[in-house]
Amino acid sequence: MDIFKKHSVSLSISLVLHLSIFALFGLSFVSEPDVVKNKPLPEIIRASMLDEDKIQAEANRLKNEQKNKKWRQNKKQKALENKRKKEQKLLKEAKKKRLKEEKKAKESAKKRKALAKKELQKLEKIKKQNALESARLAKINKQKVAEKKRLDDLRKAEELKQQELLAKQKAEDDAVLAKQQQDEQATISAETAIRRKVISRWINPQRLVKGLNCTIRVKLLPSGDVMSVSIIRSSGDTFFDRSAENAVHKASPLPVPKDRALFTKSFRTFNFEFRPEELLKP
Repeated sequence: MDIFKKHSVSLSISLVLHLSIFALFGLSFVSEPDVVKNKPLPEIIRASMLDEDKIQAEANRLKNEQKNKKWRQNKKQKALENKRKKEQKLLKEAKKKRLKEEKKAKESAKKRKALAKKELQKLEKIKKQNALESARLAKINKQKVAEKKRLDDLRKAEELKQQELLAKQKAEDDAVLAKQQQDEQATISAETAIRRKVISRWINPQRLVKGLNCTIRVKLLPSGDVMSVSIIRSSGDTFFDRSAENAVHKASPLPVPKDRALFTKSFRTFNFEFRPEELLKP
């Protein structure tokens, strides 16, 4: 500020000179633009301008320095204020945290106490459940023993039943086998008897060719009476075939089994191989 007071006159003179120069410069620029543009400034004016620039630069420097000093003081003050606020905030947060931890500790103690009580109740409940489960398992084991005995009895009864069924089936199979053997024997006996009776009634034609034979189909009544006779395979000799048919008719009734089922199965209609030479063999 003292520098400004000391050089105030110089600054005023310099300002007036500058205004005058600018006015002259403006007029010259209007009338003779090219000449004014190339004409150098007077030395006095240039010196005044340089002094003014230095003064202005010094004034700006002092002003900036003052401004920077104030800015640094404000910054320092602000930093101290921020630090104080931060410390207060940290203290407040620490207090809040301590109160929160105390509250949490009380709640934890309360929870532990409630949990211990609940755990004790749970243990009592488990103990009671275990007692009930033991009783249930004992009952189940008793039922299992009874069920095992029942199943064993059923198995034994089933085995006995199966043995009886097998014995019955074996007896039936044996009976069926015996019946089959009996029927086979009766069939063979009846067939042999029929052949012998038929051959006994057969009249040998005089012109018989040795070795002739034929197949005859015979239909009978249950009494053995012949209903019909037909040649299904000829011997090739008409007289021989006719003599065979006549022999069957003359032998009626044929000796058939008395068993009606066997008769129906094997002798109601049957094929008869007529071989006189074979049947006449002793």
